[in-house]
Amino acid sequence: MTNAIGVDALADLSKARRRHFVEKIDIINAIYKAYIVGAALLIAGSFLVGLVQSAPLGSSAQKALVSDGPLYVGLLFGLAIFLGLRSGSRGGPLALQGADVRMILLSGVPRSKFLRSKALSQVRSMALPTLLIGGLIGGVAHRALQAGTLPLVVEGALVAFFLSLVLFGSGYLASGLRLNKWLASLVGLIILLVPVYGIWKDSLLFPGAWLGEVFFNQSKVSSSVIAGAISLVIFVFGLYFIDRLSLEMLERRARLVGTLRFAATTRDIRTVILLRRQLSGERPRSGKTFLSNLNIGNGMTAAVVRRAIASIERWPVERYIRFFVLAIVAGVSARMTWSGSFLPLGVAIVALFVAATDLLEPLSQLADRPEAVSGIGVKVSKVESRLLLVPIIGMIIFVLIGTLATVFFSGFGVSLHIGLISAVPIAATSTTGAAVAILKKQGSATTSVLMPEVVALTSVIVEIIPFVIVACGFVPLVDSYNLHSYNTGLIDVTAISAASFSLLIPLGAWTWIRRRNEFSPSKL
Repeated sequence: MTNAIGVDALADLSKARRRHFVEKIDIINAIYKAYIVGAALLIAGSFLVGLVQSAPLGSSAQKALVSDGPLYVGLLFGLAIFLGLRSGSRGGPLALQGADVRMILLSGVPRSKFLRSKALSQVRSMALPTLLIGGLIGGVAHRALQAGTLPLVVEGALVAFFLSLVLFGSGYLASGLRLNKWLASLVGLIILLVPVYGIWKDSLLFPGAWLGEVFFNQSKVSSSVIAGAISLVIFVFGLYFIDRLSLEMLERRARLVGTLRFAATTRDIRTVILLRRQLSGERPRSGKTFLSNLNIGNGMTAAVVRRAIASIERWPVERYIRFFVLAIVAGVSARMTWSGSFLPLGVAIVALFVAATDLLEPLSQLADRPEAVSGIGVKVSKVESRLLLVPIIGMIIFVLIGTLATVFFSGFGVSLHIGLISAVPIAATSTTGAAVAILKKQGSATTSVLMPEVVALTSVIVEIIPFVIVACGFVPLVDSYNLHSYNTGLIDVTAISAASFSLLIPLGAWTWIRRRNEFSPSKL
């Protein structure tokens, strides 16, 4: 009887929350948000259409897309399971409010009913964006796949939806079973190796690839039904075990996720990265380091270099692994552009930005507490500029690892040439781009006199600038694109010329880092 009363009270509370939310909705604000989302979807769709249609029918890129696409869809499903298991081992992917954890889960209300309703609500909130994104991809791919638009829209939406079910279901399952972080990573890695092996052997071993076969080749419908059923089973099992999760981890996650969402809305990159590391449970290794104790001088530059090296040496093991994986992803994505599409370059740019941000952790700490340096009479901008030295060397190693990852592609000699020539420009642009993102000031005083529309546009431009700087490192690759089809002797000359030009961008960013305080409104 008490449980029934608790369930009824919980339902009434949920209805009251929804009613309060509806009453507080600002219609004009809601219409404006819908307008912004619609404009973003329109721009993204137009961009995707342009990229897909840039490859001519019958090209090698299109043939590779049709033949290998299902294998990479299977890889996406394996990656979703891997990420879901890792998230579940840290208490996710469910993120409740702290009051719900303390007041409801510790009360007499059946825990399973409350948690399952929250899990279903989380999946429902993600269902519409997932279906829209999947349908959009299917809609723009109809020309390359030479199939009807409507079937591809439906199939793309369903593939994306099943992908989200696998992601959330594996996360709920890992959190309910309370898997250790390393055990969850090991199980996820073993599962992830199955689609990787399928790509290596050109075999549809993984059930996720069966869904891709329907999308890309309009075949094997019965196998896709089985794959969809497997995704649903994983999700159902996740819901079944979700009530066994750790309340301590759930409360910790609720506290960190709330702060993380606020930091993301204010575009505070440093806080987002720090909170994300706390969510992952990353802890720097303690103890004395080896390289940081080397005798490299007694000046300010030597002290700054030792500080940067010590930060990298104290990385946890998972950050080294992420750095290595990001290097491979960036290298493979850059190499895929030689197959006829520049879309993978976006993945490479994001991977470079994330890796450079990890290397620039000392710069982030200095940006948070500049008084630690200015208080002893040292100019902060000089220390900031010197903190870029070690990360640039680290990003050169990053680029070389990514270049070696393309050894399994045909034409490795071309990749090696471009990678070696572009190593310094890509390292310099990615490091300075991430540094600009860390050091840029929010809400300049000069923007208060501008119209809100102009302020919003300016804010978007400021947010994009660091990624534009990172992208400039690929000028040698883009400039020498397709020259191997005409005259291989021109590749090195063109890439070296373009690399020399692209070095002007990080030089300008470095100058801004050194001189930016001289151009602040208070100095004008």
